Amino acid sequence: MNIGPRKALVRRVLAISAVLALAAPAASTAGTSVPRIHGWRPILDFRPHDRHVAGPAVTAGTASVTRFTSTVSEGGTTFRYTMVGKNPFVTQAAPSTTIKTFLIPLRIVLPNNDTFDPTAAGSCDPAASAVTRTMQSPIVVSKAYSLGGTALGTGQYTDIFRRAEFFSQTGPTAINPGYHVKLDVVKLARQTVHVPAGAAAEFAHATACGEKTGAVEINWFDNYLAGTLLPSLGSQGVTVKTFPLIEVRDVVLYDTVTTNCCIFGYHAMTQTVAGKQTYGFGDYESSGRVAGFPDIAPLSHEVAEWEDDPFTHNPTKPWGNVGQVNGCQMNLEVGDPLTGTTMAVTTTGPNAHTYHPQELAFFSWFYHSSPSLGVNGLYSNNGTFTTAAAPCS
Repeated sequence: MNIGPRKALVRRVLAISAVLALAAPAASTAGTSVPRIHGWRPILDFRPHDRHVAGPAVTAGTASVTRFTSTVSEGGTTFRYTMVGKNPFVTQAAPSTTIKTFLIPLRIVLPNNDTFDPTAAGSCDPAASAVTRTMQSPIVVSKAYSLGGTALGTGQYTDIFRRAEFFSQTGPTAINPGYHVKLDVVKLARQTVHVPAGAAAEFAHATACGEKTGAVEINWFDNYLAGTLLPSLGSQGVTVKTFPLIEVRDVVLYDTVTTNCCIFGYHAMTQTVAGKQTYGFGDYESSGRVAGFPDIAPLSHEVAEWEDDPFTHNPTKPWGNVGQVNGCQMNLEVGDPLTGTTMAVTTTGPNAHTYHPQELAFFSWFYHSSPSLGVNGLYSNNGTFTTAAAPCS
């Protein structure tokens, strides 16, 4: 697949901490030394622009994951949006959608030979690997959920989020009670990438449980994902109609320089001859280095935002100064207003474990629906938001 030159990054999410990252070169005990990071400001969704196939003679395809496009009017303005799944506002004979999803473990090897492997157990969670935890997590495994005494149904975490945000359409007496957006998750074989010097860094100190944290430059990394990794997986079933989700363990991203650190996840779209390839990336955080980003919090943030804004184009009126956003944003990014606010969800059975997916803002929060279309008139899936977004200017 011929991928054209990469455009500048779109800063869709800002820092949620005033702590700035400081980096200085440091010698390593093995291999080529990498810069050391001493501080950070955790962020999510700092995402690349859409990519486009090169060459004026190439016709870009339009195929992609199952999605619907509709409009919503707010205060005299009409906004057009696209979401994964089927339109909950239209009675559906078969309202459930299943998206083939590929979990792609990515082993990161830095120039100093430090290695971060999501398929191996880490020192902070020796009982299971990040990939095993993820495959047994609420992102993949269905369970029953309720909020405020109202049963939301049984499903995966982001599926139940979608049902909850449109509960006026998906509730038991609504037009689409069988509505779901399910992920049929298949784990692919581990892939390994050797990060070149100039695109790698590492935190200066291990955590109390002995876990290191690696860092990779996002421009180099996203070029690798869209230009090399994803095209190489076509023979394993990765196509524009599927959702590839790349997972690392205790590896973050930085933008251009290590003082612009750290990015725990993002979702993006690359335009190809076949169509629009959406994909996501997230760190499984086992180190405990950053409060508010435990285990599947970054992955849940990105999967939910991909479902509600797969092409990263859904506009809103300005909102902001909440969650990780300083200033104003104008997009439907359901994780951003509540970044750092997580929920404890415990799975049952032989693999019982407590996970911490992120709380998410409803459609009605962004578009000021009154009353909310969401469950119990709320504006987020754990009830933190009880009113719509405040204006931002």
